[in-house]
Amino acid sequence: MSLKVGDKLPSFKGQTAEGPISANDLKGSNTIIYFYPKDDTPGCTIEACAFRDNLPKFKKMNAKVFGVSKDDLKSHAKFSEKFELPFTLISDEDGSICESFGTWVEKQNYGKTYMGIERATYLADDKGVIRQIWRNVKAAGHAEEVLDAVKTLK
Repeated sequence: MSLKVGDKLPSFKGQTAEGPISANDLKGSNTIIYFYPKDDTPGCTIEACAFRDNLPKFKKMNAKVFGVSKDDLKSHAKFSEKFELPFTLISDEDGSICESFGTWVEKQNYGKTYMGIERATYLADDKGVIRQIWRNVKAAGHAEEVLDAVKTLK
């Protein structure tokens, strides 16, 4: 099943440094959920730092940012601390969140095929309805693109 604009966010449960989180916890504010392959790698760091740098603007528009990868909470804590990330990172060690969003995909690199997380972002409104989806994201400039989309939400 592939999610599309107009769908509700899929039901999910994950772990954060603050404790468990679910899709129901996200209602009431605009929500950005971005999926990234691995903590503390070049592209993922560029993307996370751009969301960090734009977070005050997102907050002014009642938008919360969440990053999701299969890294464990210890890895997320190191990544957050190293780059002073002021938003929540969700650990999806079992891959169930990636599966429900369709971001666990077959990838290719140097002729090898493997399964991995597709860099993708979902923007949902305060009722949990998906308003925009970005797939195969390029890290540089992406946070600003998402910010422009949040500005269009009423």
